[in-house]
Amino acid sequence: MSRSISVSTDVFAAIWAAREEGEDNEDDILRRLLRNRSKDEKVQFKVGGTDSEGVHDSRNNVFFPRGFTVFRGYKGRHYEAEALNGEWLRIDNGRRYRSLNQVNASIVTGSENIWNGNWRYTKEDGSVASIADLRA
Repeated sequence: MSRSISVSTDVFAAIWAAREEGEDNEDDILRRLLRNRSKDEKVQFKVGGTDSEGVHDSRNNVFFPRGFTVFRGYKGRHYEAEALNGEWLRIDNGRRYRSLNQVNASIVTGSENIWNGNWRYTKEDGSVASIADLRA
């Protein structure tokens, strides 16, 4: 179902200024910016994998495809990171990290195992699970 919204001219211009190749309308641009995937764009994890656009955790043999989003809470705040071109993009600060361990270290004081259940993802059915469930 489509809905119409009214925006000012400067906001409309900003939407189109954020356009990337392959985005043909405002919905495409805003979907990416708001990171809201349609039901037919489901992101799934793979064990193993070699797609250079995602992130491969070789130690645990888990491949996170491009766009795979993980999240956690810490001291009352919500954090998200997205697999993108071999790195993790921390959504709240826009910084990139080589590993989820580095993302975690940028949030948590001290050493912490990322597979301990704090990092989670949303499964296809909408339920939430620990990334620990993805290990082979």
